[in-house]
Amino acid sequence: MISLGIFVTELRKINKIKSTSSQIFKFKKKSKLKEEIYHSILENLDSWEMQNGFLDNTITLQSLAKVLNTNTSYLSSTINTLKGKNFACYLKNVRINYAINHIMENPEIIKSKSMIQIAEMYGFNSTGVFTQAFKEKIGVTPGLFFKRISA
Repeated sequence: MISLGIFVTELRKINKIKSTSSQIFKFKKKSKLKEEIYHSILENLDSWEMQNGFLDNTITLQSLAKVLNTNTSYLSSTINTLKGKNFACYLKNVRINYAINHIMENPEIIKSKSMIQIAEMYGFNSTGVFTQAFKEKIGVTPGLFFKRISA
């Protein structure tokens, strides 16, 4: 049986490989926007991710488009094509990846905060959506994940 840390590390590697190869393939196959526009939006989106903008639980496609100085059509098309997900799935995925990494690096969080506080820390408005997204990503509920890293 592999440890949870190794499992999460391997999951990250697989997701990064899938994401990179599918971005290139989809860009060449489905591009309706000019390459420069895609790359400009993608660079701005990556910068927004690095600044943890996704932790804002009020972010919408419209508000993010405004922040990135683009329109919703271009942003949506870029996320769909280069990230391989619609906006809602992309946002949940980024938040869950961050939550898993952050909790692994700071396990004391699970002892000092309630589940709703943890969910809200990572941009979720309810424990139900947080739990569902968490389970979809790694196959276990946050509660079970927390127990495993506490042990």
